Amino acid sequence: MFMIGIPGTERWLAKKRGLMKTSARSIFFVFMIVGITEMVGLVGFHTYLAEANPSGFSKIWTAFDRGFGYNDATALTHQAADNLLAGKNPYANSNVVTALLRFNPYSDRVTPLKEGKFANSFPYPTSAQLEQVWEDVIKNPQQIPVEYASNLSYPSGSFLLPIPFMLAAKAAGLPEPDFRIIFTIFVLTALIYVTFLIPGKKRFLFLGLLLISFDLWNSIADGETGSLVFPFLLLAFVLVKRKAWLSGIFMGIAVATKQTALFFLPFYLIMVFNTSSFKKFGVTALIVAGVFSAMNLPFMVLDIKLWFASIFNPMSGDIYPLGVGVVTLVTGGLLNIQSPFIFDVMEFTVLGLGVCWYFFYYRRYPYLGPVLAVFPLFFAWRSLWPYFFYTVIILLAMYLTTPDSLKGESENNISAVLRTHKAPPVTQP
Repeated sequence: MFMIGIPGTERWLAKKRGLMKTSARSIFFVFMIVGITEMVGLVGFHTYLAEANPSGFSKIWTAFDRGFGYNDATALTHQAADNLLAGKNPYANSNVVTALLRFNPYSDRVTPLKEGKFANSFPYPTSAQLEQVWEDVIKNPQQIPVEYASNLSYPSGSFLLPIPFMLAAKAAGLPEPDFRIIFTIFVLTALIYVTFLIPGKKRFLFLGLLLISFDLWNSIADGETGSLVFPFLLLAFVLVKRKAWLSGIFMGIAVATKQTALFFLPFYLIMVFNTSSFKKFGVTALIVAGVFSAMNLPFMVLDIKLWFASIFNPMSGDIYPLGVGVVTLVTGGLLNIQSPFIFDVMEFTVLGLGVCWYFFYYRRYPYLGPVLAVFPLFFAWRSLWPYFFYTVIILLAMYLTTPDSLKGESENNISAVLRTHKAPPVTQP
């Protein structure tokens, strides 16, 4: 991602352009054919597979059912929306056990804490331990166990955004919609709009990336809440140079929906500062703050301590380390670090350095903002894969939708060199 954001990359790879184009096409079609073959095989031959190996096929579909269903975060946000429609404070009435029993009742869909029966389990409870505790707690689901993270730990946008769809379904006499369908609507709407902003044949490049982005579609199928905040981050960065006020609204919605969007906020504001007047920068910043406040202030007024405790709950020392970043040294057993403190220090140090660097070097590296935003999360105690994957799509969309007249000076110089470059004449004997 970092290499994509550097203007010089185009110059460095110019001589390999033909080979890269051929390789990219080959990879794309191979993955597309394999994906279609797998889908047709599962759908067309599932009866035969089930008869040939009943136990194995049953395990496969159970894994699909567990994996492609609500996780605890999505179950809690759906429960929060129901509580709000029932006139209850969503942050005061969350219960992960009852939520999962309704949407996806499996022991491996919870976020365990280093408490109770898990107090001596490190770096993570075993499957047997998770199953045993789950079997015990579902006997009395109203009793929230100390072993599970049960608080609604997201800002209010996470459950406010789906509510209009829930009300519309109710008015039409339809069943309550699956949140994954709502996430899909938001994602597709944003992607379609951005695709139309991309000129000419570049649209096919963007569509190709989306078609083979298994991370994106798996995230939606899994009910991952990152797929809800992604379309608003995408529109916020794409529209910075086009409609700053609209961009500010989308960024406000993003930070009011999930905490990871806050890592993007300083880099976004640096972009606004460098691409508009000081007055427009002030107005955009006020719009972001206003949207965030409008969505979250009512719940802060209800119980300010509860709201802050819920929002900062993911940084709790009771949560187990997990992810794909530096923390794998702990989860893999190479380091015995049982406190997130050193990871918090690394995370926010990298964030501060990234913000300072981007502020001074924005003109030269304008597209690196979203990359630098997720880089600190690589050093976090919790560095889950959904924090990273959609940055590639945002980065490419920013580049493809930006007219040449609005691109950075260094990038225009490189593009001009590439456009005017000609092969040396052949000398006749």
